[in-house]
Amino acid sequence: MSLPLKIVATPHAHDAQIVLIDDLLRKPSIYGPASRLLGEAFTNYVDNLPQRLRIGERAAALAKYGDKPVGTIVYNQNPKDPNTTFLELIATREKYRRQKVGTRLLQLVETETALRGAAQLQASVPREMTDLQWFLSRNDFRFRQIVAGESTLLLQYQKNVDDIADIAKT
Repeated sequence: MSLPLKIVATPHAHDAQIVLIDDLLRKPSIYGPASRLLGEAFTNYVDNLPQRLRIGERAAALAKYGDKPVGTIVYNQNPKDPNTTFLELIATREKYRRQKVGTRLLQLVETETALRGAAQLQASVPREMTDLQWFLSRNDFRFRQIVAGESTLLLQYQKNVDDIADIAKT
């Protein structure tokens, strides 16, 4: 009998959740490909993320089967532009991707975004991360534009969440 997927939202994460998120992001299957593609920027991001989560600068959701972390999503809502929530990172262990872990994490963020009054989600994806581009497209994100990043071209995607706000209020 398999354990049910449990999603833990962490708008103000506590240390145990932060440790699980950090451990998940440092797994070779996640850390290796991302750091090869994004280089030092990804390494610095992962190194600084625990502190940003502790002080509430970032929010996250963690997906677990039992006590085993299998996916996470990190996001923030800019106080200067509360209409937009930015997806910073979506990571799922490969063997759990077919179980729609990423989609379930994204749905939670969409609902929270709508409840906080934001009208859209945005994400910037490195050109080389075609799996993530496909994931966003499959979840109704639309391509907006290409921008030059530090080490790679980034494709920007957005999704309006107005219709989700009605669902979240019920």
